[in-house]
Amino acid sequence: MAWGNYGQSYVYNYDINAVFDAVMRTAAQLKLKLCDSDRNNYRVQFSNGISLFTWGEKLNVSMGVLPDGRTGVNITSVSNLGVELMAKSKNEGNVLKFVNTLNMFLPPR
Repeated sequence: MAWGNYGQSYVYNYDINAVFDAVMRTAAQLKLKLCDSDRNNYRVQFSNGISLFTWGEKLNVSMGVLPDGRTGVNITSVSNLGVELMAKSKNEGNVLKFVNTLNMFLPPR
């Protein structure tokens, strides 16, 4: 795994449109800036700002319907520069923070 990115996949027992809406609410809650949104293909890209340790990151979220009807979500955080010493841990933290907040909007059922 490269320094400049971190990704994880998750499965939710919700309709893909409900998941998409929850992703958008999660980003708003975390004050992420919307960079790109493609509701037809269920892909969204957000960014956060520059910090003391990084040049900022992009958070890519893609969703799809699994054969069993549940919704698969892939979340990847990519550093803008990609060579910062703290990039891997920062990207991992971005994904985990996003998922923890998303789980508040999509509780297990």
